[in-house]
Amino acid sequence: MLTRPFKLLIGKNVSRDAAVVAGADIATVIATGAISDGEIVVLDKNKNVLTAGATKSDTDTIYIAQGTGETFAYTNEAGSTTSANRKVVFSDPIQASGIKSYKGSSYTALAEEVMTITYPAVATTVGREYVLRIVYKDLAEHPGQFTQTIRRICTSATQATHVASLVADINNFPGIRVTAADSGGAVFTLTGKAIPECTTSVNDIEEYRQVNFDAFVTYIDSDDNHQTLGATVALTTPPSTGVGTWELVRDMEKVAQGYKGITNKTHFPVIKPDMQTSAAATYDLIVIEHDNSYLSSDNQYVKKTPITTVLALYVDSNQETDILAALNPWMESCGFESVTV
Repeated sequence: MLTRPFKLLIGKNVSRDAAVVAGADIATVIATGAISDGEIVVLDKNKNVLTAGATKSDTDTIYIAQGTGETFAYTNEAGSTTSANRKVVFSDPIQASGIKSYKGSSYTALAEEVMTITYPAVATTVGREYVLRIVYKDLAEHPGQFTQTIRRICTSATQATHVASLVADINNFPGIRVTAADSGGAVFTLTGKAIPECTTSVNDIEEYRQVNFDAFVTYIDSDDNHQTLGATVALTTPPSTGVGTWELVRDMEKVAQGYKGITNKTHFPVIKPDMQTSAAATYDLIVIEHDNSYLSSDNQYVKKTPITTVLALYVDSNQETDILAALNPWMESCGFESVTV
C-alpha cells in the first residue's frame, strides 16, 4: 500500500474529445462539457491543456485532471447560464523541482495459489482412512491455525479411482476454501478460491486478500495414529495480487477517499461519491512521487510535503497514448526516463 498521501485519478476507455486540444483553457473545456467522464488530461501551470512535447522550460509545474460523471449548472457574472459543465478533479501541483520518481506498471493478472499433490507410486489400501488436512495462513483474525480436514475411506486399490473420489469429497466439503481438480492418475491440484467478501463488487467493505494455504496428506494406521503417506506436495503457483486489477484499484480509491474526509464506510448513512473503479476494467498504472513546496504558517518559510499522484488507466484505452505523449517529454526534461504501459 502507498505510504505517502496520494491522489488517485481513474481513466476510462474513452477517446480524446476533439475540443481538448493543446493550449485549451480547462475552464472552457469544463464549460463546454468537452472533457468526458473518465477522460484524463495533462495541464500546464496555467491549467491549459499541455502541448505534447512541452518541457519544464515551457512550464515548471503541471497538473493532471480527470473528468467525472457529474455535471452542474453555472451562471457567470454576465448572467449567462450553462448547464453541462463537467465536474473535474485535479491532482496536486506537480513541480519539476520536487519530483522524486516517475514509474509505469502494466496490468498483470492476479493468480490464486495452486498446490499439486502426487500420491506415492504404491497401490492404495482398501479400507484405510486417508486424510487431507488444509492449513490456512491468511486469516490474521484467527488466534491459531484454521484447518479443514477431509477424510476418505479407500474403496479401491487403484490410485486414480481413490484420487477421483477424494477430489469429489473436497469439492463437496462444506465451506471449503479451495477447489480440487483431478489431474489424472495419482495427481490432483488444489486452487485457492476467490474470497467473496472482497471480490464481489467495487462497494465491498473488506480489502482484497487471497487464500493462502498448506496441504498435508496422511493415513490412519491400525493403532489410530496418523502416518506420513509420502505424497509429494508442491507449490505450483504462488499467490499473487497482480498489478492494476480492479480489486486493487478499488482499494486504493477507498483509501484515497479518506484524504477527502470520507472515512465512514459502514455506519448508516454512508455518504460518499460513486466509485470510479469499474469491476469490468483492468488498469495500467502511472505513479509520480513528488514533494510540493508551500509557505509554512509557523515561521513563514518554505517547507516541502511528500505526495504521490497515481493514474489508473484503462488498459489499451485510446487516451493512454495522448497522456504519455504529454507526460513523457516533460518528465524527460526533469531528468526521468519515459515510461511505457
